[in-house]
Amino acid sequence: TNLKKCGIICEYNPLHNGHVRHIQEAKKASGCDTLICVMSGNFAQRGDGAVLDKYTRARHAVLAGADIVVELPTVFAVGAAEDFAFGAVRLLSALGCECLHFGSESGDAEALAAVADFLLDPPAAFQKKLKDNLSKGMSYPQSVSKAAARYIDAAILDKPNNTLAIEYIKEIKRQNSGIVPMTVTRTSDYNSDDLLSEFCSASAIRTAFNKQDFKKIKRHVPHFVYEDLVGNQFYRQQNFEIFAHGFLITSNAGYLRNIYGAEEGLHNKLIKNATLPCYDDLLFATKSKRYTLLKIKRLILCSVLNINKNVMRKAKKAKPYFKVLAINADRCDILSDFAAQGATDIKNLDETQKEIYAIDRKAANLYSALCQKQGNLDRSMPMQKIDVNAYKSGKKGD
Repeated sequence: TNLKKCGIICEYNPLHNGHVRHIQEAKKASGCDTLICVMSGNFAQRGDGAVLDKYTRARHAVLAGADIVVELPTVFAVGAAEDFAFGAVRLLSALGCECLHFGSESGDAEALAAVADFLLDPPAAFQKKLKDNLSKGMSYPQSVSKAAARYIDAAILDKPNNTLAIEYIKEIKRQNSGIVPMTVTRTSDYNSDDLLSEFCSASAIRTAFNKQDFKKIKRHVPHFVYEDLVGNQFYRQQNFEIFAHGFLITSNAGYLRNIYGAEEGLHNKLIKNATLPCYDDLLFATKSKRYTLLKIKRLILCSVLNINKNVMRKAKKAKPYFKVLAINADRCDILSDFAAQGATDIKNLDETQKEIYAIDRKAANLYSALCQKQGNLDRSMPMQKIDVNAYKSGKKGD
């Protein structure tokens, strides 16, 4: 029997009450019997390490109602919206997912799809305006939004979850995937840095967490997340920054030129600014109207992990593979379903896939080192089978 599978693309950095609600809504709206989360590994799309390691976050997702969590390969997880969406949608397709459920400020899948259609096949005048805007030094998202205003309700493009949602839909269409996009409205609360409302954003929680302000966080996350935030060995962004700064100082322009995302002399600028006294100086000196801090942070992370243009080209052509981070102990049937779909797991990689997976391993090792932990969890950690029922009855599953 074929399972009816619904996908969620996520970072859960960290998982909070809004995410738990989304998981419940996705199950209900899709009528699926299997909810698959495709989750970023140890490094997130913002170019930072996640506050908790990927195995811990995957366990949280299963305790919150996901049936299985698979890792989005690092090359896509740390990419801009387009690459992030490309990797995640393609992986869900390979796993036989029927629908993708995501939050958006718009809450209207048809409106989002209309914008996606427009952007996939825009008129020449739009392309020209877009180029003009970019040459004026506007950032890419801003340029698109301004150029599109004549043709569509461009306000839809000014909201972060809408833009990601539109990228997902564009990828579904580009890849001729049969996945049905479904959305639920995310209220503005989700993005608020305000910890007073019931649902708040992951970034508000991260801010409080960095200040070790645990009292503030407690009511916004499930208790199993709270326990891990308080009791875990933390990743420190500061450790990464010191490491990355040193890495750039000892790097050279020839190496950086080939890094994915290095364009128009950006690598020269990085090398030049690397000698500035601190990491923030380096970031702000390299930033411009056109190149956002986010883009520069991603470029630096790609440099450190050697995600170069060649690897990225291969990754986009290679058949997707999946690595399971956690599964509900009662749902091992999902694995045989994946095998029946012909999906490739990490035991059966070809040469190209091995090259891409090596970056996942490298990212995991770097993250452990930055947490001052020994050992490679990717080697030592077997697939986590989470006994959700035991957990709920008060006995902790493994």
